[in-house]
Parts: sequence; structure tokens; C-alpha cells
Amino acid sequence: MALGAAFFGFGAHSAKTEGWRKLYTLSFFICLIASALYLSMALGQGQLMLNDRPTVWVRYITWSLSTPLLLLIFAFLGHTSLTLTGSLLGTNAFMIATGLAGALSPDPINYIWYVVSCAAYLAAVYLLLVPFRHEAERNRPRTKKVFGQLVAVHLILWTAYPIVWILAPTGIDAIGQDFETMFYTILDISSKVGFGLLSLNTYSKIEHIGAATKDLEPTASLR
Repeated sequence: MALGAAFFGFGAHSAKTEGWRKLYTLSFFICLIASALYLSMALGQGQLMLNDRPTVWVRYITWSLSTPLLLLIFAFLGHTSLTLTGSLLGTNAFMIATGLAGALSPDPINYIWYVVSCAAYLAAVYLLLVPFRHEAERNRPRTKKVFGQLVAVHLILWTAYPIVWILAPTGIDAIGQDFETMFYTILDISSKVGFGLLSLNTYSKIEHIGAATKDLEPTASLR
């Protein structure tokens, strides 16, 4: 995570346009916040025994700080409205807060909060699949395939989080804390460093499509 933050930080410093600087800066802070999570875990902090199971509460703190920045990347790339952006941020905040409530609650109350959090996640899925894609494709014509790939990768990664949650000690305890930590680490690296790189590639394609469209405009006008 620290290496990812260093890469994106250097990119923000050396970016030649404001658009690239914004994208690199958002990815930088996402990775920086995540690196603080893993530093606290390496130092043996951010965890407590509650309801006879280990609860890494610091995960939810860092998720509550990093995931809004990730959604702002979507908003930036898609030029989405303030209403839609606010809806995504609010749904995300509710999802993480109820997930934390589930992690802190005893059986069987934790499953109630889990269902509520999953419902919020499904709302976020709808917002990304329907209104976000419609707005992004309307604001950036000829980018349907580009945004389709970005949303698909994001949702695949984020869908794995509630699966790990229910299998981990926070849920039915089928995989144990060591595997929980391993899976969350893989997902965090993929959804933060990996997604940051994917967003850079997406923005490059958007710029390329935009430049190609401008190059065709004079020909179209002659016709």
C-alpha cells in the first residue's frame, strides 16, 4: 500500500494536466489511508476481543475514509451529478456503518446488521449499474465499453467483501482469522492499488476517445 501511495503521489506531483493530477491525488490518499491500516495491524493495534471473537475495528475506520475517495474517482471519470455522487457516498457510509455494527454485535444480532449492510450494498450496485452508467455515457459519449469494464471490475471486487465477512469470525467463522486477513489483504490491494491503476487506464482511454472524436469533427462538418 505504501509503494502504491508513493507511485500515485509521484504521479500527482509530475502530472501535466489538472485531470490527471486529480486522479493521481485521489488514488494516493486511498493507498495512504490503507497503508495506515496495515501499519496499525502490524503494530498489534486496531483490534479487540468482543463477543468471544477478534474484531479488527480499524478496518471499518479506514474503509469509511478510503471508499468515499474511490467513489469520487467514479464521479470524476463520469462527470456525474452532485445528487448521484451524494447518493453513492451516503449509501456507502451507511453500508460501512452497519457492517461495523454487525462486527461489534453478538450472535444473532450480527446477522441482522449484515443483512441491512448487504441491502445498502445492493443499492450501491444499482446506483453504479443504472444511473451512474447512464450519466457517464451521456456525459462522455462513445465510452460505454470503457465504463462497463470499470464498473464490472469494481463490483466483482466489492462483492467479495461481504462474502469474506460472513465466512470470517464476524459471521459463521468458517475460515478463521488468518484466512480472513489474507483475503481482505488481497482484496484491499486489488481494489485500491489495482483499481487506481485501472482508473488511470480508463482515463487514458477516455482522453484517446475524446481526441479521436475531435479529429473526426472537421470531416463530419465537410460532409
